[in-house]
Amino acid sequence: MKILFHSPFKFLSSKIILLILGLLLMLNSGCQRDKSDPIPDVSHIEVEVAFIHFDNHIRDAWSGGLEGVKNLLEKYPEFSEIYFGGIMEIWSADEAPDSLYFRMQEFLESPFYETMSDTINLAFSNMGKIKDKLESAFRFYHYYFPERNIPSVYFFVSEFTYGNVIFEKEPGIDALGIGLDMFLHGYFDYSVLSFFNTAFAAYNMRTLDRAHLPKKTMDVIWDDILGPPPMGRTIDLMLYYAKKHHLNKLTLPYTHDSIIFEYTPEQLEWTEANEAHIYNYLIEEDLLYTTDMGRYARLVNPAPHSAGMPPEAPGRVVNWLAYKMLRAWIRNNPDKTLEDLISLTDGDEFLRQSRYRPGRY
Repeated sequence: MKILFHSPFKFLSSKIILLILGLLLMLNSGCQRDKSDPIPDVSHIEVEVAFIHFDNHIRDAWSGGLEGVKNLLEKYPEFSEIYFGGIMEIWSADEAPDSLYFRMQEFLESPFYETMSDTINLAFSNMGKIKDKLESAFRFYHYYFPERNIPSVYFFVSEFTYGNVIFEKEPGIDALGIGLDMFLHGYFDYSVLSFFNTAFAAYNMRTLDRAHLPKKTMDVIWDDILGPPPMGRTIDLMLYYAKKHHLNKLTLPYTHDSIIFEYTPEQLEWTEANEAHIYNYLIEEDLLYTTDMGRYARLVNPAPHSAGMPPEAPGRVVNWLAYKMLRAWIRNNPDKTLEDLISLTDGDEFLRQSRYRPGRY
């Protein structure tokens, strides 16, 4: 059984089954997609997305007593095991349902859960817009990956642990979970949690909102398709994150770059103006090909700014630069397909094939 947990800031995998990409990707689909690229017409693609408000089903099930809990476990067996066992960690499938019933009571009646439920109901009072954006993303997803299923979507309360999860609902059929409490910026002050977890630091909080929910949800799909980040050179890791940026721009073509790259407009302006300086810094400091994780981790992971660069340089700026390299690779390799890009893992080969020059593309 495949399970990939994903939050904006931590990645945990268990029993990962990597799918054979050659059977899942379009062999002849092109790679292009940027602001200047035409957006493919997907209006003819019909997607039916099952949206399950698991957070509401939990309370309804508990209200129905032990029989209600049993019905919940029977109706949603896979996600129930993931939610109660992997996310909330209050029950395992080898225990009796009555033990779950009493443990559910503890957190459902807690002031924290009640407050969080009220906040979520306020923030997501109009779920129609969120669902429309996810359905649009899935149309483009089906356009580029027609062999993969359109996943069902489960909404849940994670108690600030995971924003997203992808799992096998049944063999070969994926489903997604979205922790709504990880997208409450503007309705909940995450800074009260920053002392316990730097994931909620000020430079991250702005991305924990409804506008970023579709992008972060698609991120977990790319985690599944691309596999875990490589443990190699900086350029290999840059290629990995460039692919994720590109896949998000393919499936979220109407989404602003400030969401795709998780930068403010001012940070985007700075990166565009300093592309050559960023690249030259990596060359001068011999950072592109280093295998020293201690050196490159500060550049590719979330941070208030990129180490060694001016304070205006946003965190993960080398991943933004990698996307520029990827655009050069696409333009200089028009015969390459999306499958070719995804299967390419050698960062050095990628850079040579891209013939990248700062500011040219």
